Parts: sequence; C-alpha cells; structure tokens
Amino acid sequence: MPERGTHEEPPNAIELDIIRSFGWSIVEVEETLYERFLHLSSARSLTTRDIFQKHLREMEAKGFISPMHLHGLKGYKRLLADKEIGKSVYPNVPLDEMRLAVGSLRAKSEIEKQKVPPKVTEDLLSLSESVGKGLQAALENWMLRETGRISKGAVHEHMKNMYHALDKSEEALFEYVRTQTPGILIEVGQILRSRGSDFLLLSLRLTEANIRKYSY
Repeated sequence: MPERGTHEEPPNAIELDIIRSFGWSIVEVEETLYERFLHLSSARSLTTRDIFQKHLREMEAKGFISPMHLHGLKGYKRLLADKEIGKSVYPNVPLDEMRLAVGSLRAKSEIEKQKVPPKVTEDLLSLSESVGKGLQAALENWMLRETGRISKGAVHEHMKNMYHALDKSEEALFEYVRTQTPGILIEVGQILRSRGSDFLLLSLRLTEANIRKYSY
C-alpha cells in the first residue's frame, strides 16, 4: 500500500472523474463534487452517495485529495496537478463547462433549499439586463458565423425557448442549448455557474421582452 500523500499510484478512471469534478477550483464542498460527478456522463449518473464517499476516502488515503471544511460544510482540496497525472483535468470543451454548471446548480439547490430567495432590486434588474444583452450578443455573433446573417426573429425565439427550458429544469436548458445553440454553451455555462439559475432566468426573460418590444 502506498503511504498517504505519496502519489505512487496513478488515479483510476473514477478517481480522474472525481478530480475533474473540481472544475477550475482547488477546493470544493462534497455536495458539489458529488452532483458534478453524477452529471459527467451516463456511466456516473447511477453512483450512490455511499459509493462516492468510499472513493473519496480511498483518494484521501492515496494523497490525491485532503478533507477540509468550507463555510461549515464538508469539502475537499485537490492535491494533484496536471503534470502529476499526465493529462488535463480541467474543462476543455463547452460541454464540460455545461455539465459542471448543471451539477453545481443541483448541489446549490440541496445546500440552499432552506434559504429565502434574494429580493429583486433595481441593481439586480440592471445587472440581469446587462448580462442578458451580453448573452444576446454572443448568440448573434454565433448566428452570424454560422449563417452569415442575424435574424431578430430567430434570436427572440431562442431567448424565449431558453427561458421556457430553464423554467422547467437546468437539464432542459442544457439539452436545448446543446442541440439548438451550441455556440453559446460556454457563455450559458459560465452564467449558470457564477450567477445561478434564478439570475439567468430573469436575464432571459428581460432580454426576450426587450427584443420583442423593439423588434416587432
């Protein structure tokens, strides 16, 4: 058996996916790691929490991660660097970003389901509108690259459809963007990860309304 922290044994496929679940973070709470891990692929989606925790304990014993507490929650610090693994463990395609985002939102829901939703203020509305305009610009730029033209009607339809998809679930939005507007996967994933689904929902609603107001 290798001594704790020696890294003598390379991580196996499951352990690599757990390391990938950290995303760009060095430290992360266990709930977030678990939900991200479940969304990495269909092969991981049936992993129980007990089995996941067993893998965490084994990785801790191997020196791949170390336990810690973040804001009163159990978490872990990633100890392995890319050069020690021999391959990148960071998100390298838009789909990776989106999967991590969906997992993060699931975890956030579990962690914060007892908290009161934030009050909608003028500052929040202004920021949501600004972010929505940025997302609209990204969508239009992608459409221009793909088709050589920008259709305001199509932009409005995509914004409306993304709003309704997210209103159903993060997974529904993920599927819509992946199949209909793949050029903005990174942007949507980043907003979900940094701002959350409620914020993105508001941004999409405001942007859709503004496009409809000024284009029709």
